[in-house]
This record gives sequence, C-alpha cells and structure tokens, in this order.
Amino acid sequence: MPPIVASPTAAESYLWAIILFPLAGAIVNGLIGRRIGKGNVTLIALGAMVGALIVSTIAFIWALQGTVLHFRGDPWIRVAGPDGRALISIGWGLLVDRLSATMIMVVTGVGTLIHIYSASYMSHEDDTGYARYFTYLNLFVAAMLTLVLGDTLVLTFVGWEGVGLCSYLLIGFWYTDPAKAFAGRKAFVTNRIGDFGFLVGLFALISIFGTASYGDLQAIARTLDPAATIQVGTFAGRTYQAAITFALLGLFVGACGKSAQLPLYVWLPDAMAGPTPVSALIHAATMVTAGVYLVARNAYLFSLAPAAMATVTLVGALTALFAALIAFVQTDIKKVLAYSTVSQLGFMFIGVGVGAWWAGVLHLVTHAFFKACLFLGAGSVMHGMGDETDVRKMGGLLKKMPHTAATFGIATLAITGFVPLSGFWSKDAILGNALFSHNPAWHQVGEIAYVLGTLAALGTAFYMSRVFFLTFVGKPRTHAAEHAHESSPVMTIPLWILALLSIVATVLALPVHGPLGHVFERFVEPVFAAGTERLLAVEHLHAAAHPSWPYFAAWGVAALGTLVAWTMYAGPALEAPRKLALAFPRVYRFAYDKFRVDELYEFLVIEPLRYAAYILWRIVDVFAIDGLFVNGVARAVGFAGSMFRVAQNGDLQRYAAVMAVAAAVILWTVLGAGGR
Repeated sequence: MPPIVASPTAAESYLWAIILFPLAGAIVNGLIGRRIGKGNVTLIALGAMVGALIVSTIAFIWALQGTVLHFRGDPWIRVAGPDGRALISIGWGLLVDRLSATMIMVVTGVGTLIHIYSASYMSHEDDTGYARYFTYLNLFVAAMLTLVLGDTLVLTFVGWEGVGLCSYLLIGFWYTDPAKAFAGRKAFVTNRIGDFGFLVGLFALISIFGTASYGDLQAIARTLDPAATIQVGTFAGRTYQAAITFALLGLFVGACGKSAQLPLYVWLPDAMAGPTPVSALIHAATMVTAGVYLVARNAYLFSLAPAAMATVTLVGALTALFAALIAFVQTDIKKVLAYSTVSQLGFMFIGVGVGAWWAGVLHLVTHAFFKACLFLGAGSVMHGMGDETDVRKMGGLLKKMPHTAATFGIATLAITGFVPLSGFWSKDAILGNALFSHNPAWHQVGEIAYVLGTLAALGTAFYMSRVFFLTFVGKPRTHAAEHAHESSPVMTIPLWILALLSIVATVLALPVHGPLGHVFERFVEPVFAAGTERLLAVEHLHAAAHPSWPYFAAWGVAALGTLVAWTMYAGPALEAPRKLALAFPRVYRFAYDKFRVDELYEFLVIEPLRYAAYILWRIVDVFAIDGLFVNGVARAVGFAGSMFRVAQNGDLQRYAAVMAVAAAVILWTVLGAGGR
C-alpha cells in the first residue's frame, strides 16, 4: 500500500455512501417491501446498487490518479494500559487504494448486472419472497463492501461475518425444502471453522504488532530487517518469525473457509441450492474471492513468512487439480460450475502464494466476469427448460437459445484459456510466475504448483467444453430441450455485457511493451510494492518477466482439453463416455460421488462429534446437571421437607406431647448433671 497522499476531505467522507446505499436498500425492502409491490422493490434495490456503483466509480477515478482515499473514523475499540493511555485503538475507517478500488468496482458492477438479471429470474416469487430476496442481496453487497473497504482487519472481519450470514440466508432461501435448508446450514457451519482461524490470526497479529490497522502493520513491517526475517529474529524483544507465520496461517485458514479451499471446500458445491443469481454473485464473483483479497491485502506480511506463502501455494495448487477432477463427471450444470469455481480459486491462491499478487487479483477480476456469465447462462438454460439442471437431458440449445449459447460459449473459451480472451492471460500469468518464481528459497514449491496447475488447466478445458457441447451442441435429447425458449432481454443483456467484459479485460494483462502492456500489473504495483521489495531484497534478486514459452504451452493445454471433449461429447450418441464409464465403473462412480469426501467427513468428524455429544448429554446434562444438581437438590429439599412435615402437621395434641417430652429431657439433663 503506497503512502496516503492528500485528498479532498469531502471525497473521503463520501466513502461511507458506497456501503450505505445497499444497506439502506436492504432496510427499506426488509421493512416495507412486501407491501409496496415487486416494481417498487426492484426500483429500490437497483437504485441502491446504481448509487453505490456511481460513488465507487468516483473513488476508482481518484485511485486511477494515484490518490489513496482514507476516511479515519472515530475510535470503536480501545484497550487502555495501566496508565490510562490507549494500548490498542481501532476505528471505523475506510480505505480506497488501487486494490480496494478494483474490488468495489467488481462488487458493485457485477452486482448491479446480477440485480437486473434477478428482476426477471425471480419474478415468479410472491411479493414477500421477492422482497426478502432483494433484501438479502442488498445486505450481502453492503457486507462485502465493508469487507473490502475496511482499513483494519477488525472491520474486514465485520464484513467477513456479514457475507457469511447473507450467504446462509441466500443459499437456504427456499428453506421449506429440507435439502436446501441443510445446504445453508452446511455453508454456515463450515465457514465458522474458517472464521475461528481468522480470529486466531487476528489476535496473534494484535499481540505481535499491537495494532490491526493495515497502514500501521505495513509501517511496522517495513522496519524489520529483511535478512533477519528468514531466520528467527527478534523485534521489540519478541521472536516474530514463527509468530508471524502462525498468525498468517490462521488468516489463511479463514481464507480457506470463505474461498472454498482444501479441506473446507465442501460447502460450495452444495451452495448451488440457492437461486442461480446468488451463485453468480456470491459464489463466483464476490464472497468466495474474499480469501484471495485477504492474502493480497496482507502481502507485505506474507513476504515476511516464506513458510506461509508456500502453504498458500501448495493448498491452492492441490485444490485446483482436485476440484477439476471432480468436475469431470458431474452432470448437474451448476455443480460443474461450482467445482470450476473451487478450482479457479485455487489458481488465484497459487498467484498470491508465489508472490505474484497482481496476477492472483487479475484472475479474480477476469474470473468474476466470465464465471458470472457462466452462472447466469446456466440460470437462463434452466429458465428455458423448466428448471432442468442435468446436462444429459439437454442438447441442441444452440438454435433454441442463441443469445445464451453465444455468451456461454464466449465465457467457456475465456475460462479454458483461449487466445485472446482474458482468462488466457490471467491464468498464464499465474502459472508462469509460479514456474519462474523470484523466491528461490521456495522455487520447488513453485515448480510443483506449475505442474499441478497445468494439469488443472487441462482439466478445465475438458470439463467446461464438455458442458458446452452437452448443453448446446447436437440434437435435443428430451422433450424439455425440444421446447426450450430463449430468456427475456432483461436476462440476456447482462449476459452480453459480462461476455464482452470477458473479452475487453484482455487489455489488462497483455504481456507486451508499451502503454498497452502489463496494464493491471502496473496499476496495482504501488499496493504490492512493499511485499515485492521484501522478497527481492531477501534473495538479492531483480524482478524479471518470465519467458514466453509458457504462453504457447498454455494455449496447447487449452486446445488439447477442448479437442478431447469434442471427440467424446460433441456427437449425439455419446458412446465414448458411456464406454469409458462401463470400462472403469468403480473409478467413474468414485469420481461421480465426489471422491466421497462428504462421507469421509461424516465418518471422521460428524459421527464422532454426534456420539460424543450424545455421551456428554447423557452424562453431563441429564445425569450431572439435571440429575444431581437441579433435580437432585430439589429432591433432597423435598425429602427434608417431608421429614419435617411429620412434626409440622397442625395437630395440637402432638405439639403438646412433643413439648412435654422436650421439657422432660431438658429437666432430666440439667438436674441429672447437677446431681452428679
């Protein structure tokens, strides 16, 4: 992050409007939306998004000019020392540099298109459901903007939790369906595991540096000796190398939860239970990229911890390949796109893990365009086929749905990595930088990531081409496909805009010399300068562009995967995949069952916890708490009361007899003692 330069106070104070616009839309629709009709709900929701987009564009223009806008809010959390002075002070501050400016443009831009698309897609809902949907959608955008605009890790965590809550609400939007409600709970619980890691990392960084402010963290990190950070050194009397690594790994656990990386990816495929526009906004363009943003935002800290960077790289590479293998044989069009998202997020983590932070963020941007287009295209297909999702029951939709087919095809070419579309340049920038990483201490990790990433790219070309051929090429295979129809312009226009953005985004990453070369890399260079300088200073290297041959290799990989898919799935009979499945039935079924990871979790985690919870319930709750303490004390008091009740029964003669006996005993005791 570059030093904050002077900027108009008015522009800084207006940053809150970026968040408040969608938040206000959510509040209004949440309170009165069901009573004002769908048209007014749409107007409020879209108006809120357009307002946020306009203010975001103004902030982006400031960022283009090199200005960093920083709104310093009042203190929110203050921890005082023994002398009364603040040891830790955290405020409600907002920050717009070139990284957060890029993110808010993606969130508000793609979000606005998805809101427009949703107006038609969700039109079948009643007034209450329609208002509830747009309330959740606006609230999600507000939380996501809080996440990327916060100037401290604490405020980022507030947005982090907000998008998790909205994701739960939107995935389980049709909560009357038990399967869809379960998918929402699964996403919520899985993300809580990651959030715990985030908190551990946050508290560790506060313990080490005494602050959670991004600006302060970077300023302190700059004072550390680059050479000493490779060994265990000391800073302010404390060892920091292992501590920083521990803290960053905690943050990465949080990133694995939100960005669906191994082993916390299992919630994302089931999240397709929500409405398709939700999948496009949350699970393709915005929320799932929060983990990538978190690592990129703390690039200067990760540059202090090579072990943490290596972990990010390897987990990303393994996730990219693992998810691609599962996607090979899936038949639900949204499930294929879900596993594709998991795989592409793996590529982004390879980029930020090897120190090519700009490449990881660039793929985040290009992926937002073509994956949102793919998800919305899948929604258009479902809309035209009566909510059918099985690609085996489609076919021949190229003639039935020409606009959907054309845009889906463009986005497919972009994600597979065909020249000259944007996905080719962003994905190769990641793989090339992994292979020619400028950090020799972890050079082998980069080579491993390149091999795994290349195999995942080959798989991407295969399974995405497979989906396109099965859906749009050949002859209709069912009655629903025979009578499929194109969606309305309200749905197809956002598809064309996203498809064109997938093409236009090419200019961001052209590896040429001159003003049109490396546009995005030069744009975000000030944000990542501290981290890059750290890596180069430690190894005494000079940054250099990687050779051009990986570009040709990437193109060959994309062409090969597409050719294999064409050979197997472009024909109407589909004999090749059937024969392959029959030849290796167990392997096919194992892949179709998603390698039974969910069953493994059920066996290793869920069932033992359920059994332990049952034992604890019976022993601790029923026996100890209820039996001994609550009910046991009550029974003891009741028994004592019943014993005393024998004497206290209201019988005057018995009372007189007891008093006489007592008096006799007292007299006997006193006189007897006196006689002795």
